[in-house]
Amino acid sequence: MISSRRIRLRTLAAAAIPALFAAAAQGAVSADEAKALGTTLTPTGAEMAGNADGSIPAWSGKWLGAPDHVKYDGKRNADPYPGEKPLFTITAANMAQYSAKLSEGQKALFKKYPDTFRIIVYPTHRDFRHTDLVNQNVKLNATSAQLSNEGLTLKGAYGGPAFPIPKSGIEVVYNVITLVGPWIYDAPNVGAYVQPGGGISWSRTTLSVFNPYLKGDNRAGWKDSDIQSMSITIQKAPPRTNGKMSFTVNTLDYFGAPRQAWQYDPGTRRLRKSPDVGFDFPMDSGPRTVDEQNGFNGSPERYDWKLVDRREVYVPFHTNRLEDPSTKYAELVSTSGHPKPDFIRYELRRVWVVEGTLKKGSRHIYGKRRLYVEEDSWQVLLADNYDTRGDLWRVVENCAAYAYDGKFYYLNASFYHDLVSRAYSAENITSEEPTSNQFNHRQPLPGEFTTDGVRRRGGT
Repeated sequence: MISSRRIRLRTLAAAAIPALFAAAAQGAVSADEAKALGTTLTPTGAEMAGNADGSIPAWSGKWLGAPDHVKYDGKRNADPYPGEKPLFTITAANMAQYSAKLSEGQKALFKKYPDTFRIIVYPTHRDFRHTDLVNQNVKLNATSAQLSNEGLTLKGAYGGPAFPIPKSGIEVVYNVITLVGPWIYDAPNVGAYVQPGGGISWSRTTLSVFNPYLKGDNRAGWKDSDIQSMSITIQKAPPRTNGKMSFTVNTLDYFGAPRQAWQYDPGTRRLRKSPDVGFDFPMDSGPRTVDEQNGFNGSPERYDWKLVDRREVYVPFHTNRLEDPSTKYAELVSTSGHPKPDFIRYELRRVWVVEGTLKKGSRHIYGKRRLYVEEDSWQVLLADNYDTRGDLWRVVENCAAYAYDGKFYYLNASFYHDLVSRAYSAENITSEEPTSNQFNHRQPLPGEFTTDGVRRRGGT
């Protein structure tokens, strides 16, 4: 039985740890290296300077929360750059001119949909910043965070990216896992699974997440073995799924305390443990796996991660139009193979390129994964997923916007493309909902994020 006061996580006895995992800890830079944060690097590790030709400006960080010219109503994040015109549009006809700044997945989308896929490029802006508390935690992380157990256990980190000055691919992956975000939020999520012939299956869920790791004001009380995050997903549509719930618990010790999940079935009114909900478990909502959500999530254990490059790429950024009530769901997903390009703003931004190769003896439908991690947000904005034969199979595009209430960048829509079947899904779209995502706006209810709390929601 799982206590309603605290989730008890499985731990492994020290005697059971094989010699394979006895490697020395890695991570943590010197105090001298950490001085770069806030000087040559932004407080969370991006390059402070712009690029050589000025197409990527220097970081200003002049805005914390909603800027004065934006009317923030507490419901959705309005465009901070209203009326701005595109610089140019990339199409299949001219993509060779911009090839060096495109991902392999984007090139594949141009080839697959030459008449309809476009990338509309706007000026790049780097005007928003995180709170001082976040910045303080991240600077402490730089000199204290360490990985052990072959990269499956993170210690010494709290309140933000663990490795703001990464030296390896696995450290960039952990920055994605620990990126700046809300410590509690509620999200109305609408999804559309678009088939090659144009048929659409709609879904609707609500998501509530409690992330103690990101609360930020309790570093002294944080223990490395504590729960990082807990989430409750409630399905609303289609009707056959109404009332189904899932409850997931994560720590930052994927070796000793791996992810746990439960499923609630309203038909039987029972909450059952779900041992297999992870890694390449398929999702009904679209052509993706569980660990493909937001580009990548969960344990990195099945892949060898390599830091490939740091380069400039056109990525979806400041995509506030996706939250505008004038953006209608049916119009957004009206194009076969991909969402309608007119609604998505792209900017030229620097990204860390990380490649994961499936370990020998491990199982996953993806033999290789390439993540494009944007430097100012640590969000995976593009992901290329290859099958076990080495062929590019699926492409992820995540759209980032700045949350005025939370004071960080988050994803306000995700698009998952299957190049083989020509199907795709749009997830986490909210423009027709009463509100978009609501961040750090409340305290957790007593017992809310427990198995008992989930049972109460289900009426058992």
